[in-house]
Amino acid sequence: MSDQSQPFPFRIRPLAASLMIASATLLAACGGNSSSDEPHEYTDIDTAGRLALFDTDASQLKILDLDNSEILAAMAVDGEAPRLYASPGNRYAVAIQRGEDLVSFVDGGLYTEDHGDHMHDYAETPSMLSLTLNDHKPTHYSAGESQGAVFFDGGEAATSKVTVFSDATLGSGSTLASLPLENNMHGVAKMIDGHLFVTYRDSSVTDTTLPAAVERYHLDGSEFEFEERYTEACPRLHDAAAANAHSLGLGCSDGVLVIDLHETGYPATKLDNPEGLAEGARIGTLVANHDVEELVGIAGDRLFVIHPESATEVYHELELGEGVGRLAQGFTTHGEVFYVLGDDGGLRLFNPAHDWELITTAELMDAPGDEDTLSATVSAAQERLFVLHNQSVIDVDTSDGEIVRTIDLGFSASAIAWLGLAEAGHDHGDEHDHEEEHSH
Repeated sequence: MSDQSQPFPFRIRPLAASLMIASATLLAACGGNSSSDEPHEYTDIDTAGRLALFDTDASQLKILDLDNSEILAAMAVDGEAPRLYASPGNRYAVAIQRGEDLVSFVDGGLYTEDHGDHMHDYAETPSMLSLTLNDHKPTHYSAGESQGAVFFDGGEAATSKVTVFSDATLGSGSTLASLPLENNMHGVAKMIDGHLFVTYRDSSVTDTTLPAAVERYHLDGSEFEFEERYTEACPRLHDAAAANAHSLGLGCSDGVLVIDLHETGYPATKLDNPEGLAEGARIGTLVANHDVEELVGIAGDRLFVIHPESATEVYHELELGEGVGRLAQGFTTHGEVFYVLGDDGGLRLFNPAHDWELITTAELMDAPGDEDTLSATVSAAQERLFVLHNQSVIDVDTSDGEIVRTIDLGFSASAIAWLGLAEAGHDHGDEHDHEEEHSH
């Protein structure tokens, strides 16, 4: 089905708000047919960025300006509450509604264009794209350095599918490529350096929709060409895939499958599960950052730092404290900090560069209850973490755990994603900056 074949599912509602824009002087310096041969200077907008939020009371996707805490735009959303993510370049919000068979995109309005002799930042009014993806059960989203991938689980009457896009293709109202798969599965896909790593389920397996193997393709124009199905099994692979500069890790029921991204042919090896796991426990989530050599594997409320190339200690556990469960976790932009929000309301900050030592524990809130809503997102422009807690957003300086401010939203929100201008040299981290649970 065409990405644009369905009726437009959102209604944009005007909302009075202030909007920071590039000055007319700066715009004029780039516009028109100037006869000057002098190079233009870098047109830089100093902004903390914007937050995409879903207002559960009004069923609206809202864009908040972090510079003045004002809402810039509100767009009505039909159906279930979406999960929100950032596109690879942080310009667009990716809104996934699994139960509605729908992926939508919102232009956050902050972006940079290469004008040849200079770079130009823009700050414009947020808007909904007409492009939508309408395949069956979009479930897993993965953002790489320049390309994002949505995995559609499919169902009894629909096979799984992977659709890949970039900020550039979204800007032109299109996607980059799609790969239909043989059958349906609860799978995952990662785009890395022009290669697609995607899960595989043998159609003869009928007792589960979880895949048990991994395939590799390469992107040739707008088509995917098959390269290899790995012989190393990964039974009951479940939503666990994360990559740094060296390794791609995938969580299996019997351990972690690690694919070497530097070796010719991308060979795979299998790590056993950590010792001491409870019977039936497994690493079901992986987290990674391009600039951090280790991976983090999560088994229930236990977090393990994974050293894939270590000959002595492959795993070591991060201690949260006795009886403390995790609510959200992830890396900051360049991996200087790994954060864990515990169910006691404490935010633990670890330093991966210094043997994962605990920097501090910041008391953000009282222990949240079952009715509380929590989510988190990191800024790609500053060392900031934004923790959504019911009707407020807590702005945390991740260098020291200090609370910078608390933004009162005035509405209950269920999802959050940072959008904006990334600092120079930023490489997009792994797709799971924060824990996002979904039903399946």
